[in-house]
Amino acid sequence: GQRISAYENAAVTPNTQQMMGFKVVKRAGPPPSDGLSLRDFPNEILTQILSHLHPDSHGAVALVSKRFYALVTEPHAWRMAFLRYFPGEGALLRLPHRNAILEGGDKEDENVVRSEFRHFTRLTSMASWRSEYLLRTRLLRSVARGKPGPSSGGGAGSSSRSSHSNKKGSAVLTYNSKLPWMISNVHAVFDNSNKGPKVIVGTTDLCVSTVSDPSTGKVEKWGLDDPFAFAQLDELFPNLEPYGLADGPAAVYNVMDLSQPYGMVGGEGFPGGRPYFRGTSDVRGRYLGGSDSSIIDMSPEVPKIPELMESICSVWIAKSSAVPVMTQHMVGMMTGSSLGVVTTYALGHDANGPRYKAGDMTARWVLSPGVPIIALKVDDSYNHKRRSLGRVWACAVNALGECFVLTATPDPPTEAMRKDLDVTKAAWLAGRSVYWELIEATRRQARPDGLDKNAVRGGYSPRSPSHAMGLSKEQIVAEAREIEKFLRYEPAHFRRVCEGWDMRRRVEVDFAEEIVLVIRCIQDEDHPAEILRYNRLSSSSDMGQLGTATPATDAPSLASYSSIFGSGHKTLDDTRTPSPLAEATTGSSSDAGQWRTSRLTLKKLGKADITTTALDNSLYAALAPFEDPLNGNGPSRSGTTTPISSNPSNGDIPGRRARFLAVGTDHGKVIVWNVRDVSLDTVEPVFAVQTESPDVTSLAVSALYLVAGGSDGLVQAWDPLASTTEPIRTLSSKSSGRAPRHIVNANPTLRLADYSACPAIFLDPDATSLRGILCFGTFIRYWTYSSTAPSTGRKRRLRHSDIHGRLASRRQGEAVKGYIAAEEAELRREQEHRAREQARLRSRFGVGLGDLTEEEAIRYAQMISEEAFLYDEQRRTSASDTGSAADMGEMNSTSGSLDTVTPDPSLSGRSPAAGLPIVAEHRGHGNDDGNEDDDFEQQIQRALRLSLMEGGDSLGQ
Repeated sequence: GQRISAYENAAVTPNTQQMMGFKVVKRAGPPPSDGLSLRDFPNEILTQILSHLHPDSHGAVALVSKRFYALVTEPHAWRMAFLRYFPGEGALLRLPHRNAILEGGDKEDENVVRSEFRHFTRLTSMASWRSEYLLRTRLLRSVARGKPGPSSGGGAGSSSRSSHSNKKGSAVLTYNSKLPWMISNVHAVFDNSNKGPKVIVGTTDLCVSTVSDPSTGKVEKWGLDDPFAFAQLDELFPNLEPYGLADGPAAVYNVMDLSQPYGMVGGEGFPGGRPYFRGTSDVRGRYLGGSDSSIIDMSPEVPKIPELMESICSVWIAKSSAVPVMTQHMVGMMTGSSLGVVTTYALGHDANGPRYKAGDMTARWVLSPGVPIIALKVDDSYNHKRRSLGRVWACAVNALGECFVLTATPDPPTEAMRKDLDVTKAAWLAGRSVYWELIEATRRQARPDGLDKNAVRGGYSPRSPSHAMGLSKEQIVAEAREIEKFLRYEPAHFRRVCEGWDMRRRVEVDFAEEIVLVIRCIQDEDHPAEILRYNRLSSSSDMGQLGTATPATDAPSLASYSSIFGSGHKTLDDTRTPSPLAEATTGSSSDAGQWRTSRLTLKKLGKADITTTALDNSLYAALAPFEDPLNGNGPSRSGTTTPISSNPSNGDIPGRRARFLAVGTDHGKVIVWNVRDVSLDTVEPVFAVQTESPDVTSLAVSALYLVAGGSDGLVQAWDPLASTTEPIRTLSSKSSGRAPRHIVNANPTLRLADYSACPAIFLDPDATSLRGILCFGTFIRYWTYSSTAPSTGRKRRLRHSDIHGRLASRRQGEAVKGYIAAEEAELRREQEHRAREQARLRSRFGVGLGDLTEEEAIRYAQMISEEAFLYDEQRRTSASDTGSAADMGEMNSTSGSLDTVTPDPSLSGRSPAAGLPIVAEHRGHGNDDGNEDDDFEQQIQRALRLSLMEGGDSLGQ
């Protein structure tokens, strides 16, 4: 039977499916007599060959001939090399079919289509495929190599003293932030006008922060001399469940936001909580707000806020001067409360604008009375052009998932009006100059019931009016009374009449493309985890003002073309720049100002919960389409000097202006999407990796790499374009130590995982500068790697100089002998200095504790203290001895407590006075016996020390 089946199979011609790409066949006819020549190869074949070369070899190949130079300088070879070196989302498609492909030889699954595009954020302003390929591969190798960066650029361990010496700096510096509790937030400024990088870290629970220089590890005095600390929700309201999941008012754990240029703002998450602010130039912080209730009672158009029920659920502080300048210094800080109130505060004033003091309340709104505002996002790149186009610059999200956006800036009241009105009333009046728009797709949904009573109660909510509505004073007063009615509702009411209550949502906003991402993190039976994307469709008036910002090449086209690589036909639909502005051209004018809803696929999430999120905050990821220099709208700056034939067209911008969103789960998985994907319904992930950590606690994304931190202290850098399936570099290994004693004493229930976890990571927005900061426990780790390529030639041997600075020549033996003598003298001086220093330390602090643990060292110190106490008591007693040993014993038993000051017994429970008569009796027998007793005591002490050290060594081993 087997022979028959083999014969039948041999008779059938196999119909093998060829893989996409080239198929080289033998030329028909006799071979040429002079053999094959390079000019006989078509450009397509040569381009494929060049794409296989190492990135550093293209420059040498360009020198072969003019034809090779033309091929190398054209973008085709570089694009093919980039696609080959960085598989991107193709790596995810290959994984399920890798085994089938390997088993089937040259067969390839017809469902797997190899993408000819890569979505990423470019590294330079005027990027080309050549510059992106060379620069990206070089930087990734630099990160893997880990060579320290230049000390003049803020290298770790660099200082003004060490910069003049030949001592090389370190690539990584770890130091203590001196915070009393674990770090939870971090913000840094790396390019600080020749002052070096600065970082501010804080702990959310206590609202305490410190500022330091990460290049030297020096912690400034700011934040250390302030004894202020927040109270905790568990201490004040032990029976109140957070996040509004039970009866009672809504409450959260304390919140905080940091800004290295401006300071710190925190919010108390318990009922009756208030916002707290401390500027970088302030010695002490202070609470914000504090309105006068009597003034509010006299103003019927202002709703009365029950402050005892209100808690602060979200805060924001400006990271740059963009928003304060564009809002005439009205918006420097913003807070959202559990009653749905949004308030803005000033950070200072400009001489030409309204004279606000730092911390003054400037504007106030009630967006969703009774429903907490859980997230606030503000555009730190806001500018005049974005304001003139009516772009979204602020976003607020409440516990029901409703998203409110602000497209105009509030108008400050006049100086005369501010003098006549109270600060709080003036803030309410200034808030009416603008109106927060609700994204209609996020409007609250009433919970269905049998009698349909929740249709009205769950679908309606009053809001603060604006001047543009043209309401009369009576209508404004009636609206205020309606708002006060909703302010008295507790979370249980909204959970009963509305769907989707969740105070643990996360929000990320791409202001450059006006995309809002609302992330439900916790999975339950009724509501699984989901990520919703809301994309604003720009109006036609904006398109007209942009002019050439969006050429016709960006518009979708169904015209087909033939690839020069023989891959068939392909539509231009996937080649356009993924811009909402371009998408708006396909819609009608009625779609202007509308929002399109789509979902990010979570098939790879499984049953895990989302623990952390991060959006790419690189320099060129935050550029709007009309600000992009590759669109012909920005300054023409190029970070490279590589020859390119011409600027890339809009349809061929390297990376397609992508921006990555990364999420981490409690199962150790990291998933990445392109939030600017042109898909209308669902967006597939572009990268996914399973880390070695049990939980992912922090993420940071740049244009070059992704950094993930875990609950076990493991922090690794990954390439989201999947050039390698392994981490590029491990920035912090798994923690194996113990939490410090003062941390454990502050919270005895602290777990090791809580202390060793990495809660915050911050990367340099300039992805070409390989710098970043990560935190674990109370420590800060700063890394800076050199981005220069290693030398490819023979390394030149450096000539050593003698101690006097003269070069030591190998040709002159006398100079070498003098150099050796000078070095020996210098070595002797260093050894003598080290010996004197060790002797001084030994005489002051003792011989040391060997390898004793912390507990053994404390017990050892306690024993030495007790011995010293006994010896002092013995000496005082013998000095006051005026009679016989019996009289002395009687004195100690009767009046010793009156004549001598005896401290309390030691911690070990032994009473020092119990052994005093015996010691004094031995001291009354003469000098010889006394000397023998002293020698015996010293021997006993030495034996105890040696036994403890031996015990410590055995435990350490």
